[in-house]
Amino acid sequence: MTTSKDTSGVDLDIKDAIEGHERFRRAFEREEAFYKTLATEKQTPRLLWIGCCDSRVVPSQIMQADPGELFEVRNIANCVPPAWADDEAVGAAIEYALAHLGIDDIVVCGHTGCGGIAALAGPVSPGRDAHLARWVEYTRPAHRLVAAARVPDGERSLATIRAHIQFQLDNLMTYESVARGVADGRIGIHGWLYDMEAGEIQAYDPKSGAWQGLLDRAE
Repeated sequence: MTTSKDTSGVDLDIKDAIEGHERFRRAFEREEAFYKTLATEKQTPRLLWIGCCDSRVVPSQIMQADPGELFEVRNIANCVPPAWADDEAVGAAIEYALAHLGIDDIVVCGHTGCGGIAALAGPVSPGRDAHLARWVEYTRPAHRLVAAARVPDGERSLATIRAHIQFQLDNLMTYESVARGVADGRIGIHGWLYDMEAGEIQAYDPKSGAWQGLLDRAE
């Protein structure tokens, strides 16, 4: 068993966290007025971001967003359980974002190399990983679709990640507040895929069914 402690018994992970907070405190003092405004005024984020909790994929870094700009929901494999599922966390965040924060755009962002998507490609022990085994079942429809389409092995991972994002957009529409807002033209839902190696986002176009660079769509 590996340990993160040094020879004096200091936990190096916690030490690193403390040093990181120390750096933040210095930045806080330099931008104290900004942070105090955040603390005292109502938050007004511009996007509800539903993404993966992978530690390598940081929404605020990818979007260069300041604190207060993204209302984030992060879980394994950026899942949106359907409204009737036995999960309240994501649904509560969706309802709060729309009804109380006035957000009118929802992004579901997956990423390449997603371990949650890959989990069903191998065995998941319900005895050892009971919660994980149940959660990754939300990725099952994408795996089934790609298998039925007989996608070649070398393309299967990316195809599954893309299909999973599309299924999550469908799941978003099972929430009455989302479906009503989309129908009225008040709410936009967006499927994005972050390519970790290229540092680029691809966006799904529901009209054409194609994926293209987010920056290309902005032109």
